[in-house]
Amino acid sequence: MPSITVPSITDRPIDEREVVRAVARHGAGAVLTFAGTVRSEHLGRPVTSIEYHAYETMAARELARIEEEAARRWPDVAARIVHRVGLLQVGETSVLIAVSSPHRAEGFEALRFAIESVKERAPIWKKEIYPDGHAWLEGS
Repeated sequence: MPSITVPSITDRPIDEREVVRAVARHGAGAVLTFAGTVRSEHLGRPVTSIEYHAYETMAARELARIEEEAARRWPDVAARIVHRVGLLQVGETSVLIAVSSPHRAEGFEALRFAIESVKERAPIWKKEIYPDGHAWLEGS
């Protein structure tokens, strides 16, 4: 299958089908996705929107490293990570990860590894916006 180029950092809505096509392979028996979305409350406090900021070139490199590390740990896995920046409303997708693998077990492991690594390592910050103010959050 032809390789599809999908930007890893974008200010546009994430197209799940495009990200899935980027990892699709004939040998894949499983294609798994994780979508992180803007929630309407956090710790009991209503959230109206979230603003994501990134050191874009460094974040893109780190997301590529995470994809490569997943492929090294699980050699038959292909992974693609896309993170959105800018102001997102409740329900919008902020991060989408697609993983393809011959079997689901290693796919689920790689998917969990990818999202946890993004939260720990990518220079991406979020500001939750509330009806009465805002707060910068780390790793959530």
